[in-house]
Amino acid sequence: MYKIYFLDVNKLKESFSFEEIYYKVSSYRKSKVDKLLFDKDKWLSLGAEYLLMQGLREFNIDYSQIEIGLVENNKPFFKNCPVELYFNLSHSGEMAMCVISDSDVGCDIQKVSNKEKNLDVAERFFNSSEIEIIKNCKESERNNLFYRIWVIKESYIKATGKGFKMPLKNFKIVFENDIPKAYVNDILDNRFIFKEIDVGNTNYKSAICMKV
Repeated sequence: MYKIYFLDVNKLKESFSFEEIYYKVSSYRKSKVDKLLFDKDKWLSLGAEYLLMQGLREFNIDYSQIEIGLVENNKPFFKNCPVELYFNLSHSGEMAMCVISDSDVGCDIQKVSNKEKNLDVAERFFNSSEIEIIKNCKESERNNLFYRIWVIKESYIKATGKGFKMPLKNFKIVFENDIPKAYVNDILDNRFIFKEIDVGNTNYKSAICMKV
């Protein structure tokens, strides 16, 4: 079971002041926001946790009574949730994303840009097999495929809890009948499944990774 939420942060700005949201979020979120330099990034970070606050209402959980802690590699979790729930947050561009699940989960959202250097980024961070897939596809499809792989990989390292201690080159995403699978050292990691999520905006790609 899982639920996914998206928010255009510009709409949040129209309804609330920065202080109204900042006052309500967790100390964990406040510390993250305080380290950010730009207002845009601060709003995105607040927006992601605002989604979590609203999402928990659907589970009849009072967010104000929940404490957020950190496990290894700084993955956040609920320390005192009355039911076993997991969550993950992401943001990019003007959009924030939240997923709440009954199993370990990771999510990622990225605003799509048509930068010519995206292939350079792939060659720097992606597994060699993923780079070949991108190079061999139609040129008109390369940018879309780059972001598709990117959000899937990011959701995986977040779901596993390894974060950036697991370099993106150290595993590969393989599309089997167009369904993404994660392979580590050429061994299928069948503990996790992926879902690519339609944001409702073609300028964004997003995905979640869940433990089965």
